[in-house]
Amino acid sequence: GGWMDFGVFIPAGATEKAKVPALFYLSGLTCSPKNCIEKGGAFQSAAENGLMLVFPDTSPRECDIEGDSASWDFGKGAGFYLNATEAKWKENYQMDTYVNEELPSLIAKNFPFNGKMSITGHSMGGHGALV
Repeated sequence: GGWMDFGVFIPAGATEKAKVPALFYLSGLTCSPKNCIEKGGAFQSAAENGLMLVFPDTSPRECDIEGDSASWDFGKGAGFYLNATEAKWKENYQMDTYVNEELPSLIAKNFPFNGKMSITGHSMGGHGALV
């Protein structure tokens, strides 16, 4: 539960009648959706190939759980794209469900997405793409 940030690049020509596939890019440890948006250099290639890019956040940001900012490698910015199982984290850190179910559904309802998706990432995001 809670608010999550994300970014979307929509190529020219994508419309409700001309929906496009999407590449979900999972950023690494301590990053945000802005990481690949600002540094990735993928927009020209995505535009040329009619590909939507989706940049999920790496963790919930506004749930303020005790200990979520105590270490750089766990908590805010470090959700590891897994579903938490411990009670304290379980409600808000459902990152696998968010990336694989909730966000694609949200994208399909609000953007010209044809439902075909691939997933990639770097560092922690590469781990998330594999699991």
